Amino acid sequence: MKPRDIAFAILIAFVWGLNFVAVKWAVDEFPPLFANMVRFMAVLAIFFPFLRIVRGRMKPLLLAAFTLGVVHFGMVFLGMALSGGVGSVAIASQLNVPFSTILAIIILKETVGWKRVAGLGFSFAGVMLIGFDPVVFDHIAGLLAIVFSAFLYSASAIMMRQLKDVRAVTVQAWVSVAGIGGSLLLSLMFEAGQVEAVNEASPLAWAAILYSGIGSSVIGHGGANYLFRKYEVSVVAPYFLFVPLFAVLSATVILGEALSNKVIVGGLVTIFGILIVTLRNNVRAKAG
Repeated sequence: MKPRDIAFAILIAFVWGLNFVAVKWAVDEFPPLFANMVRFMAVLAIFFPFLRIVRGRMKPLLLAAFTLGVVHFGMVFLGMALSGGVGSVAIASQLNVPFSTILAIIILKETVGWKRVAGLGFSFAGVMLIGFDPVVFDHIAGLLAIVFSAFLYSASAIMMRQLKDVRAVTVQAWVSVAGIGGSLLLSLMFEAGQVEAVNEASPLAWAAILYSGIGSSVIGHGGANYLFRKYEVSVVAPYFLFVPLFAVLSATVILGEALSNKVIVGGLVTIFGILIVTLRNNVRAKAG
């Protein structure tokens, strides 16, 4: 990669890492599912011109949009609301890589060697170690919600592969529509205090939601798509392992969050396992 593109990849990782702090700020003042709806309103404002009916593709498109926009991101916001901190859940969110590998083995009947098995083992063992930290254990529902959101992201990624003939901006527009409609419905069913939150939310909370929508989705995902079109996945993907590092650093510097030894060790074990899986997946992709 050119130095400029390496810097851009690291910038994207930073944008995504800082997004965990932004989401935490947002759910401190908004109900989480309602916050997810507002987030996608900001995203749709950017992608609305690309919203259109895709003949013969709407069923898989809407299913993928619902899975990603409503369930995955909804669980991210819910997990952040239930968690006691940012660092542990940011690390756990990276389990989408091993989950994708497991789904490929189950659905695509891929074979797996001992190196990828070891990487999967390290990934989940690290998260389990994080879960045994007393502070994290007191908010275990938040950690489990984030782990589930990582699984849902992997499932939606497989659905997205079936939509390669649909423009990425159109897919993002429908994800936003689903995120708005589904999240609003679920929020009205299971949450309260939405009107009060809108009237009383601080400028920081509003800015956090806008950052999560425009920064993470538009700049982050848009920039990642640009790099993946320009370079092989095996070249770009390792730089995104900086995401949990930036998330932890942001939580420490901005929120004053302290990390225990268990979270640090568990995080290192998790990232080591994810690195193994990422590299082995890339080797397998090249061989195929």
